[in-house]
Amino acid sequence: MRRDNVILVGFMGAGKSVCGRLLARRLGRCFVETDDIIVASEGRSIPEIFREAGEARFRQLEGDVVEALKLKSGEVIATGGGMPCRDGRMELLRELGTVVWLDGDLGELYARASRVGHRPMLEGRSMAEIEELYRSRQLSYRRAHITIDTTGIGADQVVARILSALREAHDIRA
Repeated sequence: MRRDNVILVGFMGAGKSVCGRLLARRLGRCFVETDDIIVASEGRSIPEIFREAGEARFRQLEGDVVEALKLKSGEVIATGGGMPCRDGRMELLRELGTVVWLDGDLGELYARASRVGHRPMLEGRSMAEIEELYRSRQLSYRRAHITIDTTGIGADQVVARILSALREAHDIRA
């Protein structure tokens, strides 16, 4: 059975958290952020998990969260940027509902990601390495049901585009 969640995927700085909260409010749904679930279950921040246990442990925790998401229905879910890019997880996310890729100009995504919060995946990386990470993740992101280009627009416009695309794709009353 396909659940009616809306799952937001995309690179760091794509606006998954901001747009997810706004989208959930507009749809009258709950908002869930996979990184928040990990932080709550671990009792420490994402940067602390990376520093103390390493990226491999963090990715394992993300896998546990994907399993937990199978219990969710009718929610708006924002994933961490790397979550859909491993171990067949995009397929699992697609089974949970409609996957929406928030894409955009990499320079803009990078600028946003650098401004907001501490990002372990940006730390100590050159722009060339970040471009390579983005390119490698695009292969997974492209498998989303819907792609929204966020370049040069604000959260309200992004959410309006998501709602329009959901209406077209599923005749969801939004």
